[in-house]
Amino acid sequence: MPSDRHDLPNYISKPAGEWAIVTENKKSARFRKHNNEPVLVIHVDGGLITSGERADYIVAHPKIVDVIVELKGNDTAKAIGQIRSTRPVWIRHELAGKNLGALIVRSQGIHPKTSASINRWQREFRKAFKMKLLVETRNRDYDFAEFLLPE
Repeated sequence: MPSDRHDLPNYISKPAGEWAIVTENKKSARFRKHNNEPVLVIHVDGGLITSGERADYIVAHPKIVDVIVELKGNDTAKAIGQIRSTRPVWIRHELAGKNLGALIVRSQGIHPKTSASINRWQREFRKAFKMKLLVETRNRDYDFAEFLLPE
């Protein structure tokens, strides 16, 4: 990992303090940093990836897990596509960690039909990509360990 801010591309930041926070259109996710360990926030949309389908952010804790984050309105299927498109770009990046997770924060409750699709996507991500997918309907705080698959 580069040693200081000057070694990083302008779309990557190292947040100070106890939290790494990503926000867009009134949606947000706060990731707790433990023991002041380094965490990177990668601005994907317009930074890491400048065209095509892409997620909003990656919040990377190299020792634990990198989380692809999509802060979305209601279109969970589109968010899934954005995460799928971002994944192969990130895993080839020099700063990518060995574990990967995904988070979608959407704006409304989840209809039963959507819930069945979410369950299917979660199984697919676990099996095909070896990554945990969380879908939330509210802004909240996260611990990086929530995104690790059980052994």
